[in-house]
Amino acid sequence: MALLKPIKLIIADGNYLIRQGLRLIFQGNKQFEILGETGSFESIFDLVRQQEPDVIIIGLNTPGASAMDVIDRLLHTFPKKKILVIDTIEDRQETIQILQMGVHGYILRQCDGEEIIEAIRAITANKMFFCSNVLQFNKDLAGSAASKLSMREVEILKLIAEGFTNNEIADKIFLSSHTVATHRKNLMKKFQAKNNVDLVISAIKESIIVP
Repeated sequence: MALLKPIKLIIADGNYLIRQGLRLIFQGNKQFEILGETGSFESIFDLVRQQEPDVIIIGLNTPGASAMDVIDRLLHTFPKKKILVIDTIEDRQETIQILQMGVHGYILRQCDGEEIIEAIRAITANKMFFCSNVLQFNKDLAGSAASKLSMREVEILKLIAEGFTNNEIADKIFLSSHTVATHRKNLMKKFQAKNNVDLVISAIKESIIVP
């Protein structure tokens, strides 16, 4: 049986001890490979182009350009790369804005190694991962739409959270992709969500989805 390729990582964090701590978490685990690290945002784009990682781990305290500007550029320049943000959550509004940009995962520095590994496994499987503390902090992102959902909408919402496309959901539950797209649009409206990240966060907060 062929061995699975390791998940390739790049670490960007202004704190040397944080970078070393992350290295220790992945050290000796053949499922992961650290391709490089940087202590500033100035070199991150060249590093990503040269090394071709699967996941970019970003600490918001990394010096250089605005963290939000860098994340936004990374999402648009490298749309196939996954971004995991690690933060202390000091600025409530900044956290909300970063979540709404569409990052794939957001965890706190106090999370343990197992949760960090779980986050990377989830986002490389095209799922989103937000630690419970981040969800609690951003409780105002959630709506109160749970009671307004049909059984079919709940079913589709859970499949969206697992990263399935409209066509894949349609195949799974025997609907047309057009019908699934309509359900997705209605879900966005009910939760007042701008994108899938907003939608999934709201669903978790309403206990429709268990993270």
